[in-house]
Amino acid sequence: MPISENDLRLRLGEKIEELRSSKNLGVREFALIAEIEHHQLINIEKGRVDLRLKTLRKIAIGLDIEVQELFNFKKIS
Repeated sequence: MPISENDLRLRLGEKIEELRSSKNLGVREFALIAEIEHHQLINIEKGRVDLRLKTLRKIAIGLDIEVQELFNFKKIS
């Protein structure tokens, strides 16, 4: 069964937060690096917004990863 849009937003937000935290970056610090507003980052990490490709790319660049790595989710049992 395909993942729902809501679950995809939530899992993507969790993944971004996990990667940001693993680099010991705070929300405001990383938002500056990724050139996005910190409140936008908070909403992304909470799964509240649909992301544009441009924003996904900025986040990936800020994390020094490829965009597809943002979608490398753990399997849900």
